[in-house]
Amino acid sequence: ERVRRLKTASEFVTRVTTQRWAMAVLLDLKAVHKNVDVGKYSGAGLGLGYRILGMDSGFNSLDTGAVSKAYKKSRGRLILMDYGGTILSNDNLDNLSRFQVATKTRKYTVPTKEMIETLKELCNDKRNIVFVVSGKERHSLTETLNDIPNLGLAAEHGMFISWPNSSTGNKRIWETLVPDQDRSWRSIAITIMEVYASRTHGSYIEETEMKVLWQYRDADPEFGYLQARELEDHLSNVLRSFSVDILHGGVEEGGYVEVRPKGVNKGVVATHILKNVPKITTWEKIDFLLVLGDDHCDEPMLSVMRQVGRRAIDASRARNHEPPLPPLPASVTLVDVSSCDNYVSSSLATFTCTVGKKPSAAANYLHDVDEVQDSLDTLVKVSTRDHKFYSSVDLRNLDQGGFQLPLQNSSLLSSFTMNMPKKLGGVSRSVSMNNIRSMTTEFKKPEPTVSKNLTDFLGTIEDEDDDDDPFFF
Repeated sequence: ERVRRLKTASEFVTRVTTQRWAMAVLLDLKAVHKNVDVGKYSGAGLGLGYRILGMDSGFNSLDTGAVSKAYKKSRGRLILMDYGGTILSNDNLDNLSRFQVATKTRKYTVPTKEMIETLKELCNDKRNIVFVVSGKERHSLTETLNDIPNLGLAAEHGMFISWPNSSTGNKRIWETLVPDQDRSWRSIAITIMEVYASRTHGSYIEETEMKVLWQYRDADPEFGYLQARELEDHLSNVLRSFSVDILHGGVEEGGYVEVRPKGVNKGVVATHILKNVPKITTWEKIDFLLVLGDDHCDEPMLSVMRQVGRRAIDASRARNHEPPLPPLPASVTLVDVSSCDNYVSSSLATFTCTVGKKPSAAANYLHDVDEVQDSLDTLVKVSTRDHKFYSSVDLRNLDQGGFQLPLQNSSLLSSFTMNMPKKLGGVSRSVSMNNIRSMTTEFKKPEPTVSKNLTDFLGTIEDEDDDDDPFFF
């Protein structure tokens, strides 16, 4: 037996040499494919609330410099932003505050005065179309944002839209995204939700103009989740014949079950606004797109607008015979956005951003509302930055009082504007070099004098401060 086992081992060692083993290892290493998962993962939370967050490896903080440069070069801009959690602190972060707001015992948080002024400055630029797209009701938005001229509003996730208007303080004109026909489903949904609210401690019903929600964020997490799943199935069966969507969302924050008209979300209203740009402006296509959001309700808007920007980039690369970009991450919900191609420029610059570093359909993130304020302030400074340089074309506007050139000799300026050629027969004549020479000959040259000492010869030397302001602040 021992000889037989030794013979078998000797035969194996003779056949499988170290060279053959090394070759097998190298072939296995060569056959290993590169990991196609380009995501990166990080942990968040403590104890039972600990979870793994997966994000795209290119998910970086928003580059304000790149946004400002694209903003400066563009001529048609569309800016879409969420309300709560984006331009003001979010009420949803505090369960007690959320309950007080839902039961109308506490008012909503309002934007700061600095944010209101920033929005006014952005809306004053004629090249901008600014929309606040929120899930709140119409009266909540008009109470705080109605005094901002040229600001568009979309309430109830886009169910109600108010287009930009230069007048302020007047009653806004609202239109609905989808026809609101049969509302009998509301009473049925509320009746069913009351049954589940009565047997789930800590849950309550929240009603708005468009939707009905059953909130269980303050209930026992496990029991509330089970009741929500049962309520979702119950509503799906009963409301099958109605044109409504039944959503179960916000599980990370406590959760809710929502019933609202079918086809209403921020992605749909974003494409609707984009397609109506030629109707409210003088330019037909946009070449700058900035989208800001903070929670799961904003993901459809971020997904749709990111795909619009990607289609513009892919079309440009195809014309230049360049290879296509890698596919979008799995966090982006793919939809057909080909109908928006005729409303965007081939050089469209798209920036999608979520507030808070978390998995999102956005390409970038900002940490909090303060960073949103800083980013928007940078865009305002780009728009209102004073012109420091002038060209010969601006000479025609000297006698119109449009601007003042920093000339040291005021007499030369007045004489130059008085002798500017006027319009003849509706045609504006330019100033030639001969005319300039004839005007400058009227001034007598100062007679040369002999300096008595070195101080008189050199004169007073004054240091001039650099007049160029920094581009970014």
